[in-house]
Amino acid sequence: MQILDINNPFVSFLSSCGKKDLLEHVPAHTRDSIYGQCRHLDIYWRELDKAHKSLKTIIVISLDGIGSKELFNLWKDNKYSCKPIIPEYVKDFAEPVILFDNSAEGFSDEYMFSFISQVVNHYNLNPDNTYYCNSSINIQDIQQQLGYNNFQTFCANNFMEDSMAELYEIIEYDFKEDNQLVDIDTDLHRPSVFSCLNNAPKHHRTLLLGCMSKLDLLQDGYVSSSDLEYNKLYSKTITQLSEDLTNLIIEKEDFEIAVEWLDKLKPHYPIVADKRTEDSIHMKEFGDDSFIQNMLNCDVQVITETFSNNNLFVSEKVFKPIVMCQPFIILGSNKTYKHLQELGYNTFDYLIDTHKLDTTMNNISKIIMVCDAIQQLKEIKSNPIEWKNLQDKISIDVIHNYNLFVSNLNTIKENSALGLHKFFEIRPGYKLPLQNKEDK
Repeated sequence: MQILDINNPFVSFLSSCGKKDLLEHVPAHTRDSIYGQCRHLDIYWRELDKAHKSLKTIIVISLDGIGSKELFNLWKDNKYSCKPIIPEYVKDFAEPVILFDNSAEGFSDEYMFSFISQVVNHYNLNPDNTYYCNSSINIQDIQQQLGYNNFQTFCANNFMEDSMAELYEIIEYDFKEDNQLVDIDTDLHRPSVFSCLNNAPKHHRTLLLGCMSKLDLLQDGYVSSSDLEYNKLYSKTITQLSEDLTNLIIEKEDFEIAVEWLDKLKPHYPIVADKRTEDSIHMKEFGDDSFIQNMLNCDVQVITETFSNNNLFVSEKVFKPIVMCQPFIILGSNKTYKHLQELGYNTFDYLIDTHKLDTTMNNISKIIMVCDAIQQLKEIKSNPIEWKNLQDKISIDVIHNYNLFVSNLNTIKENSALGLHKFFEIRPGYKLPLQNKEDK
């Protein structure tokens, strides 16, 4: 088995379509893919002129950095006139395996699946040796629902506990034998009820801040918004709301409520709470000591995941409060809470109806639930006895979550150190395009 060490073929396709302006976030090389980041596979990489034609050969085509609808339209308009997405030399290999890598993305829709399916048919690719991967945990279920069966899918599974290893090493709490925190701030009167950091523009994040604006909750939290120009943010949000209305996900009354929230947000926008760099946004570094302290000075973290739809995507954001020994409320994909519960994490069901959040597609309803939970938390905080009882309950759950995180992180590190076989036990999806047919 070998993996071709080549420039990303998707880059030459985009360039030949006159779309060099789209290349800023598209990986330039196959080594920038999920397999390039896996050190266990270093020995399998071969430059094109040194590759063996008779071996099973993985050709990675990274699609990260471009939207699915834009990609589909580019393909439709240019598939006969631009450089091929599948390089000509692929046919020279006895067993080529095409891997469309979209691992930085947690969203798949009809446009993406239709694109992959059409590429398979256009180049007469082997369905058993053509793969698409992204970070949606339920990617195979989505493929089955949409009915595309001429290629394989798998979850990149790249957001596990080790995605927050750096933050863990910065904080790394100690516990006494009775499971009480030694060095965490146990103050019951933290200045902020919640934190909610929303640096990347997403319509559900924008609407959440709008609802908070209407309910005067912004003053109770450590909050940030994106810095996209307001009119553009408004337009993007209205576009998504219109799609949801057309698809019967929301009703006309929901649409009107959302527009009111957008109007309420405008006087407060943008909201800047933290100093932003690419690394600090993902909490891989801290520009100043006040940032981590401001996060710890909040009673609960409100996590706005990248998606709030039917793509089950759990990113590193969910592990932040776990590492910081804080409770959380998640505005995210359907079944997010169920997934965390299946992993063994406690999800603070007494703070919000997690089952209801997990089973509605209506983001307006979800946002109202989140804001109601914050308001209820404020009311409990005004009663010292109720607040102390709640904090005692929370402390049990955050310690459980922290200990489970540490255990899982250690297991990942230990298995990864034992070689490729043990690595695949942790991330079995990675093995699919690499295994032999008799191994399946």
